[in-house]
This record gives sequence, C-alpha cells and structure tokens, in this order.
Amino acid sequence: MDLIPLWTLAPAVAAIALAFVLMFMAKRRGWADSASESPAESAPAAPEPESSSPKPDPSPEAAPPTPAAETSPSGSSPATSPTAKTTEPADSSKAAALPSVAPHKVFTFHRSPSPPDEDNEAAKKIRKFISERRWEVTLGAVAIFIIWFAWLSSPAQIKGAAPGLPDQPGRPFYFIHWQRNHLVLFFEQTASTVNVVGGLAALGLTILAAVKKSPRKIQAGLLWGLLSLAGAAQWALARDDQRALGAGLYLMAGAGFFVWGLLNRENAQKDISEPRPLPRHVEIALVAGVIAFAAFARFYQLDSFPYGIEGDEAKWTAEVVWLGLRGEPDISALYHRDALPVSFYMQTLFHRIMGPSLYAARFEVALFSVIAALVLYMYLRQVAAMPLALLASWLAAASIFDISASRLANVESHVKLWPILTFAILAFAIKIRHWAAFAVAGIALALGLLTYDTVWPLGLAALVIVAAEFLRKKETPADALRNAAAFFAPALLALPFLVPYIAGRMSYYDLGAKGWESGAFTLWFHFREVIASWYVHTYDDFLYNRSGPLLNAFLLPWLTFGIAASIAAWKRRLPFWTLCWFLLFVFPVPIATHSPFGRLYYPALPAAYILSGIGLYVFGRETLRAVGNAYKPILLAAGMAVLAWLPMFNLYIYFNEVIDFDNRQMRRELAEFAGDAADPDNFIVLAAVPEGDEALNNEYQMIELFMLEKLPAESLKEAYRTVALEKVLPEIHSLSPRMNRTVLLDTATPDERIKRDALADGLRRCYPKAEWSEGRFFTRVDIDAESLANPDCVSASISLEQQSSGAFAWSLSQGKADNVSLQCDRLLRERNWMEAETLPIAAGWQIETSFASGWNGGGFIMDNYGSAPIAVSGDNAEPGALYFWARSYKRVVDHSPMEFSINGETRIFANTDINGLDQWRWERVGPFAVPAGEFNASINRDFNDDAPEFMAIFIDSIVLTQDPDFEPTDEPYEPLAAISQSFADGRSKGVIANRFEPGTYRCHVEASSRNLPLVDAFGASPVKSVIIEFAIAP
Repeated sequence: MDLIPLWTLAPAVAAIALAFVLMFMAKRRGWADSASESPAESAPAAPEPESSSPKPDPSPEAAPPTPAAETSPSGSSPATSPTAKTTEPADSSKAAALPSVAPHKVFTFHRSPSPPDEDNEAAKKIRKFISERRWEVTLGAVAIFIIWFAWLSSPAQIKGAAPGLPDQPGRPFYFIHWQRNHLVLFFEQTASTVNVVGGLAALGLTILAAVKKSPRKIQAGLLWGLLSLAGAAQWALARDDQRALGAGLYLMAGAGFFVWGLLNRENAQKDISEPRPLPRHVEIALVAGVIAFAAFARFYQLDSFPYGIEGDEAKWTAEVVWLGLRGEPDISALYHRDALPVSFYMQTLFHRIMGPSLYAARFEVALFSVIAALVLYMYLRQVAAMPLALLASWLAAASIFDISASRLANVESHVKLWPILTFAILAFAIKIRHWAAFAVAGIALALGLLTYDTVWPLGLAALVIVAAEFLRKKETPADALRNAAAFFAPALLALPFLVPYIAGRMSYYDLGAKGWESGAFTLWFHFREVIASWYVHTYDDFLYNRSGPLLNAFLLPWLTFGIAASIAAWKRRLPFWTLCWFLLFVFPVPIATHSPFGRLYYPALPAAYILSGIGLYVFGRETLRAVGNAYKPILLAAGMAVLAWLPMFNLYIYFNEVIDFDNRQMRRELAEFAGDAADPDNFIVLAAVPEGDEALNNEYQMIELFMLEKLPAESLKEAYRTVALEKVLPEIHSLSPRMNRTVLLDTATPDERIKRDALADGLRRCYPKAEWSEGRFFTRVDIDAESLANPDCVSASISLEQQSSGAFAWSLSQGKADNVSLQCDRLLRERNWMEAETLPIAAGWQIETSFASGWNGGGFIMDNYGSAPIAVSGDNAEPGALYFWARSYKRVVDHSPMEFSINGETRIFANTDINGLDQWRWERVGPFAVPAGEFNASINRDFNDDAPEFMAIFIDSIVLTQDPDFEPTDEPYEPLAAISQSFADGRSKGVIANRFEPGTYRCHVEASSRNLPLVDAFGASPVKSVIIEFAIAP
C-alpha cells in the first residue's frame, strides 16, 4: 500500500509556524493593514420596505450608456438634456485625440400619439433586455448551441438495462470513472501533490504577509496552512497504516481552527450573519438551479436505481399498502401506524394516485426531499448571508448520502423534512414574536416526532434553542411562557402515542448490554466509532453504504473548520442553532446505543452541510479580504469549478460506488418476476425448501405488492403458493384450476442446491416447450395450458410395504409402469446411525437449515448459550467397546467443545482449530466400555468463555458402533441381485418377492415406463421408493 510521504506536510507546517510567529511580531510591533491594502467592505444595504413601486436593479448593467444619436423626449440631444446621464469614454486619451465636430441640427418628425401596442411594448422589453444583457445572452446562446451540438453528436447509448454490478459500462455517469480511477491508481502521487501545492500556497501567502507586514494576510495564511493540514489528514485517514497520523493531524488542525476562530470572531460573525443580498432575478435563478439539481439527482432513473429493495423498505411499504389501501389488519402495521402515523399518511395518497407500488413509495420520498431542499433555503435565507444560504443548499442538494436516502422508501427516509421545517418556522416565529407562529412550528416538531424515533433528538435541540432565544431576546416571563407553551403543546399532545413505542425501542437497543461496566473505555470506543463513520468509513446501514465516509471526503476539512468557526461565532443564530442541531443528533444517541449508523444521523445531515458551507464561505471571505477584490473573479471561477465538479463526482459515487447488497437485489428480482407473471389465468409456483430461510419463503410482501399492479387484492391468495421442492413436479397440475403455470426457481441459495438443480432439469424434461427467463438469482419457467396438459413425462412417487419376510407390495401415485424391480443390499457392519434432528431436542437446542449447507437428512441441530444436555440411547448386542462418531460444524476457535458422556465417562469433540473451521467434519471419540443391553448417553456443552463470545456449534449426524474399523464415509452394504417384473399393459400397483438369508437388509423398488416415462419428484428415472430396513433372524 502506498503511503503519503511525511515531507509533503512540511510546507503547511512551516506556513502555520511562520504565521504564529508573525502574529506575535505583529502584536508586539503594532503592524496594521493600510487602507490601500484593505479591500473595501461595503456594508449591506438595509432592507427596504415592500412597496408597489418597482425597485431599481442594483446590478451595474441596469443603466447602460445612452447612445449619442438618440434624442430625449423633449427633442433635445442627451448631451443637452437636463436629465441626461453623462457617459465617460472608455479611454479618455483616445477621446481627447478625436477632432471636434460642430453641432448640427437634428430634424425630427412629430406624429400624433397612438394607443400603445402591447406587442410593440413586449418587443421593446425584449430588445432592452438583450441590449442590457448582451454578453449574458451571448454566453447563454453559446451554451445552448454547445449542448445542442453535443446532443446531436453524442454516441449511441449502451443498449439494455444498466448493469447490476457497480462501476460497469452502462451505469449512469460512468464517464467520470477515468477521473475517479486516477485518484485510486495514483493516490499517493495525488495526495502528495495536493499537500505540497496547498502548503506552498499557504507558505507563499504567509511570506507575502511578512513582507507587507499585514495582519490580515497573516491570518489568511494561517487559515490556508490549517486547511492544508486538515486536507493532508483526510488523505492519511484513507490509508489503514496512516490512520493514526491522520487523526493526529486532524487534532492539530482542529485546535488551530479553534484558535483562529477566537482571533477572528468578529469577522466570522459578520461573514455568517450579514445579509449580502443578490439581485432578485439572480437569486431566483440560482435557487431554481439548486432545486432543479435536487430534483434531478433524486428522480433520475428512480425506477431503476437503486435496483435492490432494502428489507425495512419492503416491510414498511407493504404495511402502508396493507392498511392504507387493502384495509387488511396486520399487527405489526397497526403497531407502527398507531405509534408513528406520519409516514403512513405521507405515503398512502401517492399509492392511491399512482397505484400501489414500490415506485410510488420512492416517488413520494423523493418529492418530499426536493420540497425539503426548498424549505432549507427558505430557512437559511432568514438567518444567514444569501450567498451562504445558496452554498449550503447546493451542497445539501448534491449530498451522496441524501441522494441515496431520498431514493429509498424506508421510514427512516421520511424524516428529512421535519427538522428543517421546524427550524424554518421557528426562525419566522422568533422574528414576529407571535404565539400562533410558535404553535405552527410546534406542529412541525410534533409531526417529526411522530415520523420515526431517529427524529426524537429534535425535541431536545428545540428546547435548547428556544430557551437560548428567549434569553437572547430578553423576553418577559409571560411572553416566554406563552410562546413556549404554544411551541411545545403539540409535542405534549403527541406524547401518549410515543411513550409505548419509546419503551419498546429501549428493549430493542438494549442499552444495558453495551459494555458500560468498562466505564470510560466503552464511552471512548463508541465515540471513536461515531467519528470514524463520518471521517473514515460508513457502517452497514439501511440508507447508505459505500467504502468511504458519510460525506464526500473533500468536504470534511471544511466541515471541521465550519464547526470551529461556528463555535467562535456561537452568539449568532445560525452557528448556535446548527451546532445544537448537529451535535445533539450525531453524538448522544449513537454513542449511548452503540449505533454509528447513517440512519441515526440523517435528520441532522442538513446541519452538516450548513457547517461545511460555513467553512467554505468564511474561507472565501477571509481569502478575499487578504488578496483584495482584484482577485475576486479568479476566486469565483475556482469556486464555481469546485461547486460544479463536486456534484458530478457525487452522482458518479452514488450510481457506481454505493453498495446495493445482493439480498436487496434478490428481493427486487423475485418481486419483478412475480409481478410480470401475474395474470388472472396464471398460477405462480414458488419452489422452496419448507421453513427454509430463503426469499421464496420470506418475501411474500414484495411478491404481492408487485402482483397488485396487475391483479386485484382479493385474488392474490389464489394467484400463487409456496410449494416444497419435492412436490412441484408431482402436484403442478392439481395446484390450481387456472390454465397456465409459472414456476420460480431459486438459483442462488446454496441450501439443497442438488435438489434445486435437479428440479430444473426435471421441468426441462417434462415441459420442453416451456419458456425460461434467467436472472442473477432466480429463474422463471412459464408453462402454457397446452404444455401443462400434455407433458413429456409423468412425475410419480411409489410406495413400498413389506407384507412378509420376502414379499413387498408397491403402488404408484399416478401413471403406469411396465417394469418394476426390487433392489436389496445386505449390511456388512453393524452400526446405529442417527440424524441429529431426529433426537429428542432438549431445552436451548434448535433445528436449523440455514447458516451452513451440505447437511444430511432434514437439517441439523445447534446449541444456544446455557443449552441443556441432549439424551442419546442405544442397545448393545454384546458387552465391549463402543465408539461414538459425530459430524459437526464449528465457526470460531474457543475453549468450549462439545462433550459426549456415557456411564460416567466423558470425552470431548468439536474442539476444532482454525484450519477446521467453517466445514463439516467427522470425528470419532472412544472407545467406551459399555455392557450388553440398553444404555443411555448424552451430548452437552459447557461454555467456558465469556458470554458475549458465544457461537453455536452445529451437529448433523451421529453414529454408535462397536466396529473399530468403521468409517462413516465407507459403504457398509453389499448389493444383491435385483428381482424384476415386466408388464405388457402397464400397472399402477402389485407385489414383488425375494428369498433372504439371515442378516440385516435394506430394500427399495424401482418403476419405469417406455410409453410415457415415469420420473420422480426431481425428474430422475426410474422412480424409486423409500428404503425399508429389516432383519431376518437365523
């Protein structure tokens, strides 16, 4: 792994050290900036009262020079008109060199006035606008031409659906992967270059400050150096071997930011809070651009991205549809609807308008996210400088995290609007000081609390903010109490709904089991993971998953500086509110519950972008003060380039790097297959392992939701069924009176893989004309009515019953056989073979089919912490040594093996080292001295390690034998000659016999047919019966 050289930090460290030395010298020697070196800070104009008269356009282009050839309305030339404006020549030296021209008489023709022509007036306004904004119009026309030309000349798009795997050709914004790959392939070189260039720029500015003896430039140089150091820290955090270095550099930079903020508190407060209004038409255009981008990022290919369906998203959406549209009682849905009703009401209307579907749910979340983006700007417009409001809104609109969360229909995704709306209305209420406005803000607060538990810290943040504002405004106790009562009354009214749910969530988070007995160490560990989730990597979450921090890493140094600047300017409303918003959501609950997950941070995500915007904006203002207004165009151009590329990179990261887990894609593919197959004449068969932990058993909610797009709700239960693998072929005709069949096969789940593949082969054999559609995880088999009525084979089962020592009765479930044979084997070695799931299950044990594959019989057993012993019994034909064989599966190395005990003697097994983990292993223990006759034994496990480290052991099969040479993998039987019967007319039942010598035997019968082939449940021929074991006495 490439490491970032430490020498690249030298310029930034030198700049910081030199800046502190120069600050000390400046204070000792009384350095000051001269008026010529200090760019004029024009005070913002005071807000004008609203009036009906039009306001003058403050832009310099609003008053263009009047052409000399035009005349005033009175007939005099502009030069002689008393109200005309004098226009200075662009170059006075050239104007002086021009020859003087004698005045001449201008003849004018006066016409009688005519009524104004509205079309002419509109044309005049258009010509005036083009005249005044000719360069802007020209630039816009050129941009439109370039876009039009690029659209005509663009290459053909890659055909077909976008690849399911990320970072593949055909994915949206894949064209940026070249730049992204450059950062990955040349990480060390890029980081080193950025560190050196940033540090040298800071050092150069600081040296210039020393030459100019300018305190303002010194402060700017210090800020540049600190930001360069913070940037180097972020580069270092991306490498495992340099995480400690990155953390140390960030601590140094953070301390420096804090000192800088204290030294520049006045400027920071002024930059953040002073209104710097832009012309109204510019503001409208910029806000429209922000909202347009927010809408694009959230709606673009919403039907395809994300493809996968998150589990909580599936559950919550289905509950909304079940209650809101189908009116079906569901305990879980009723519990959630009654305690947290807001998301149900937000979503139900969209299902009614657009039809019940996942897309309708996601569309609703995306729409409310765009509305929240507009409300965020309206809030910031009240409490921040307009450029800062636009900057923070733009950053939030382009957020990777927010784009991801806003394209999912989780309940956690519904929370974005309410904190923003609460603060926006609260800011307005504080401005007008009317209790009714406080009440409306309180309603927004209550709606947020009733949306989901991740919003609950908003109540504490609102309490702190309201109390601080009342103290700041020096409200009378009566006014403060009245407004506070109006604000918190809606939340108090909602409290009875919340209390039962809060109690339930406390047991869910299990706060007492978070390791608090370790005290401060646990607190520090949880705090460190929260910081890591923001600066290093995300933890797997419902809303957002990628190999990187929560925000674009570029913004994290600015976020750090924004926090420090806000602390310095905490007396102003925006910094104080934003810090309360951010800190009270990000730290207390995630630390207390040990849940450093994005879904808990999501309600405070806008605050993170406000803080990042503060960092960027204060840095820009400080830089402009240091270098002067002459460099403003360069700074604006650089800033616009960054703000243009940042969203592009974010879109690339979302569409190409955000992880769409396989289980989510599996859920979507299954639901789409079922939805496409839904038809009144079709019956859908879900071929699954009964009780198996697989999508075909578990995802009924999404299956039915997608089927609702084609079928009425009342017919869903008759439209599909989950059928055991071994019953699909034999019962496919009788499952439903509907004419057609669709069989959905799981091609990805490893459990019972042989049976699943065999069933697929059987369907191909019996229904060769069926249509097959293959996906990544499932295969859809469509069988029409004709193929269903005329199969190429008959799937049957054959029963076998022993009537006497040598006679066996057989019977076919369907079809006729023209040949039947009896196959028997004689046991060579005596042993007692038992499948573990057939043993009497003791307390704490459970039968399982998941977590491991390759088990025998019907599954395996696993223990739990504190499980009771399992009883095992047997019968010894004669006294002597007894051996115990066990097939077990262990996943971790520990000091707690299994124990087998008999007659007071105990031996251990499943004491596996690291090389034997995660696989089934046969193991023999013994011998045990056992008398003849019946005996009792037990299997037990005493867990000797710490309880939190417990990991279950699986047991599949056990064998008891007195044969020291027995091996469970050897064949213990020898075959006998088969007895066959043939029938010219075909038969469905009969009797077949054989003669047996004394011994132990096992027999089964096989049946076949040449006319219409007989196959078993998985398409194999001949059909075989179950095996019968019996003994013939001497």
